[in-house]
Parts: sequence; C-alpha cells; structure tokens
Amino acid sequence: MNRLLLFLVLALAFAQCKRDRDPEPQPEISGIVGEWHMIETRYTSGDSTVIKNMTNEPQRAFSIRFDGVMLYDGFASCCAASEYLVNGKAFEVKPLKDVPHDLDCGLVDCWACPKLIITQTGDEMTIESCNGGISKYVRKK
Repeated sequence: MNRLLLFLVLALAFAQCKRDRDPEPQPEISGIVGEWHMIETRYTSGDSTVIKNMTNEPQRAFSIRFDGVMLYDGFASCCAASEYLVNGKAFEVKPLKDVPHDLDCGLVDCWACPKLIITQTGDEMTIESCNGGISKYVRKK
C-alpha cells in the first residue's frame, strides 16, 4: 500500500513538472528556437556597405520562443515582424502564451518589416530585414 501511495505521489509530481514546460516548437522554427548572441551587423550607408563586428559589444539578451516570438531582455520587440521565411519555409508568428511588452514601446513610432528572412545552419543564423540590414548570430551555449 505504501509503495502504491509513493508511486501515485511521484507520478503526480512528474506530471505537474511537464505542464510547466513550453510546447514543442513547430518544425519550421525548431532550429531557431533558443538564445542567440549577435556577432555581426551589416547595413548600407549611402553607396557603401558597413560591416560591424558585434562580438564584444554590449547587447540585449535575444531569444526566440517556441511560438516564434522574438524577445529582447525578456520583452517582445516593439515593432515585431508577423512572418518569417526560415530556410525558405514561411512561418506566421502567432503567440501561444502571453507576450511581455516593454512600457517604452508606447513611445516608439513603428515601421516594422512584415517579413524577416532567416537562414539557420547549426548554431549560426542570419536575419535579413526588409530594409536590407543583415544580422548574424551564434547560438548561446
């Protein structure tokens, strides 16, 4: 009887732990979910391309959640894209749990890119915005 009771208590405890975890990401974005560190940014200024090494620059913590929501220091982008093209596959961002917003977003006049082009291979990722800017990232370990 004691063993049965112990088994039921343990089973209930483990079942409760599983509910706290985020759902598995959809296959289109499974490779990009996690924490990332920007190593380079590239943009056009006039008729020149500017490449800036960001490896040792102070940065906001950047992560992509299981549902595709991009977070900066734990908050959603003020001007978030609603769609990604990840390695050639379209993905529409639909938040599946509350999205924390920074109160400062009320002061931002947004001009968001409707779609970001994301290329990911292993622990490296590039994000290209509609204005031609490209950011390169490596996965945090």
